[in-house]
Amino acid sequence: MNTGTVALLVAVVGVAGTLLAPVTTAWVSSRSRRQEFELQQRSELTKRHMDDEQANLERLRDTYVALNSGARRYRFRMMEDLYAIRSGTAPGPGTEVARVEFQDTYAKAQMLVPDDVLRRCQAVRVALADARKLLIPLAGDAGDDQQKWQEAPTFLMEMWEAILAMQRAMRQDLGISTTES
Repeated sequence: MNTGTVALLVAVVGVAGTLLAPVTTAWVSSRSRRQEFELQQRSELTKRHMDDEQANLERLRDTYVALNSGARRYRFRMMEDLYAIRSGTAPGPGTEVARVEFQDTYAKAQMLVPDDVLRRCQAVRVALADARKLLIPLAGDAGDDQQKWQEAPTFLMEMWEAILAMQRAMRQDLGISTTES
């Protein structure tokens, strides 16, 4: 190859490099911006997903707190009613308020709580309803039935186990407790 051909090749490569440099720079810049945008989108999506998970966890925790306190309050009110009936006074309206609040909370929980926890909540709901069925006759004409007077406090005390089982299932679902009892 002679020097003229080499010079021509060097000139062509130089001109091509000069002409292609802005195109190459624009392409690299565009690709870099696109990658940065995609990374930002993934980051925002991940953050949104984490925020949604946190909100769902808080909603679930609030539901569990409401179910737990509602069940305990309803049971406590029935215990108060039992002692009021035994002493000859009429039960207060607090039990009915506690019953309605618990039923409302339970209805909301049915759409939010996992099945294994909901089964424990259902057991508590049934136990509370059964306890109410025991107390209603005591306030009426069955007040002299000694067997019912013995069954009611025993049942109310024993249903505490169902509430504790519900609490354990809730704690386990939230990841607070790893033991299942």
